Amino acid sequence: MISLTQEKRPDTLKPLEVPEQLGELKAWSYSALKVFEQCAYRSYIAKVKKIQEDSGPAAERGTMIHQQAEDYVNGTLGEFPDTLKKFKSEFEELRDGYAAAKVELEGEWGFDINWQPVGWMEKNTWARIKLDALVHQDETSARVIDYKTGKKFGNEIGHSQQALLYALASFLRYPDLQYAQTELWYLDLGETTVKSFTRDQAMQFMPTWHKRAVTMTTCTDFAPTPSKDSCRWCSYRKGEFPECAWGVD
Repeated sequence: MISLTQEKRPDTLKPLEVPEQLGELKAWSYSALKVFEQCAYRSYIAKVKKIQEDSGPAAERGTMIHQQAEDYVNGTLGEFPDTLKKFKSEFEELRDGYAAAKVELEGEWGFDINWQPVGWMEKNTWARIKLDALVHQDETSARVIDYKTGKKFGNEIGHSQQALLYALASFLRYPDLQYAQTELWYLDLGETTVKSFTRDQAMQFMPTWHKRAVTMTTCTDFAPTPSKDSCRWCSYRKGEFPECAWGVD
């Protein structure tokens, strides 16, 4: 019987292709890549022309709650915030772990184009990945936690991809790590999505992430891709300056 199962995917055995020169977007993050893949022109306005986009009340609320979570876990905030009440025991456990030096908060992880760890704002920083919390369980295993506000429905695929990227980054940053459990805490819903990865499982996806990120960081044309879905949350579509000529309602 012929087995169709491969021990290693062929694309993971090939060296990653590193471009000779980057474009105007020289670094990426998960959120920036998500915007770019929706509409490259939106990335051009925000990152190249450096015209700030309105964040909106939902994003501002999310930022506030994330700050409350960080401040409670690190002990800056004494009273437990009501916004986190559906995860009270989980945050209390994180707080105890932080006091015991087992929890890393708001990790700002930079990687160069060869996926080697570098500083957050170095000249050669190509990827920026920021985690809400990393729990070091032992030398070879960790929990990777990301807080989510707002709805879960309709965002499952994107959130799952983000969790996978965070697991991959954890393995790259900590060479001894062999097992990572990703946890998405939906703070408004009281729900958690948990997935587990071995080092080998996560590393299988590196070529795909690399290809997507290289496409963004070597882009030169930034063609608009207007649609009701992509334009719905873009404040540039009706902005006075610059008003996007291609925006649709």
